[in-house]
Amino acid sequence: CLSNGEASLALKEAAGTRLNSVLGYSLSYNSLDSAKNPTRGIYAELRQDVAGAGGDTRFVRTTGDIRVYREIFDSFVGIARLQGGHIAGFGGYKLHIVDNFNLGPSLVRGFAPGGIGPRDVSAGINSKANAIGGTRYAGGSLEVQFPFFGMPRDMGMKLAVFADAGALWGYNGTTNFATLAGYAAGTPCAAMPANTAPGHKQGGCITVGGDSTKIRSSVGASLIWNSPMGPIRFDFAKALTKDKADVTQFFRFSGGTTF
Repeated sequence: CLSNGEASLALKEAAGTRLNSVLGYSLSYNSLDSAKNPTRGIYAELRQDVAGAGGDTRFVRTTGDIRVYREIFDSFVGIARLQGGHIAGFGGYKLHIVDNFNLGPSLVRGFAPGGIGPRDVSAGINSKANAIGGTRYAGGSLEVQFPFFGMPRDMGMKLAVFADAGALWGYNGTTNFATLAGYAAGTPCAAMPANTAPGHKQGGCITVGGDSTKIRSSVGASLIWNSPMGPIRFDFAKALTKDKADVTQFFRFSGGTTF
């Protein structure tokens, strides 16, 4: 909608159908004392996926995650986590935004989904910009879980406090989408009008912002309930450091079998 901000050309270019053919493997190590409620031990996993055995995409994606649990004293459990990832195209393939890492609370709690990392900040794009993802990320967190005092322990209620830090960077995709925007192929960015007012034609290039190794960080507290339906978690987080294009989120709910 020209009168209310445009979607990023990188996002428009991703519209349509693509076929991914991916082969991968994972290596894991697990010495946790409990899968449901660990208090000590290590869980580590390395994953690698290769796309290109047929289909439309060709890339190598590698991710790693390690968590260390240790009981500090009675029912107080400390958790340290490190994670990181890298993706790169091969054979001349240019990564699309749907291939990139698009991260938020899974890396740093307190940020919205897709709230961290490179964004299209071109003139005319909606005020929150569009996340376009990155090719590298790294992050770490420290957390302490402890009983909900005054609650019977068989109710499975716990509290936690945490601190997260991380970064997502390295947009390596296309920045000139001349033909998609209706310009002649090969038209340089300088020759395209900027979309600076409602009704103007969208330019054919994107301006990438927030693409740096600047650390985003947050602190917060959580309520954890091992319910009959599985673990349920409520996170309340405050972003401490951020880029002006980042999108934050104070409250987050999650459910599942592991955290």
